[in-house]
Amino acid sequence: MKPTKMKSSGELEEYIAELKEQLKQAKLDKREALAREQKQAREWRTDLAHTLGETVLTVTGCDWTRLDLEALREWLLDHAGEMQALLVGPERTPEEAHDALIAFRRGQAAEAKQETQQAEVDAPQEDAPAAGPTEPENNTEASATDAGGTAIPTTDSVTADGNDNETQDTPWTPQGESWQPQQGWN
Repeated sequence: MKPTKMKSSGELEEYIAELKEQLKQAKLDKREALAREQKQAREWRTDLAHTLGETVLTVTGCDWTRLDLEALREWLLDHAGEMQALLVGPERTPEEAHDALIAFRRGQAAEAKQETQQAEVDAPQEDAPAAGPTEPENNTEASATDAGGTAIPTTDSVTADGNDNETQDTPWTPQGESWQPQQGWN
């Protein structure tokens, strides 16, 4: 065995001072890490509260201004036991909980997108072209026609005076025998 060199008291004092400095730095690092973790947890709890609020509004089908918060609180308190049994899952880390929140939001977004697409499919088509024969123009595109079969000018080719010279973007609608601009357009 190799004999260990005995350190002098001065060397040990330096070593102790160095360890104290390392300990002090480790405590500062720990404090900073704790502050970061607390800030992240607050942000994630805020995200959760926002998502829960949106879910409540969606489920109740009301605007946030009409939601009776006191009634909601009372209902939640009355059903707390049932909800805890149904809604509280196993322990997980904040990161796992945040990942679950993101997945939940993505699922909600996908459902909302599907509902929007279905509503668009189910909605009556107001922008459908007028029924009746269409006549191709010189550029081989079909133009809309009125019930009499005459070509209806497009909105971007009619001026306020009714001339078809493509100088003004004024939307027009047929009213009686003449064309009139839609109200509210200047």
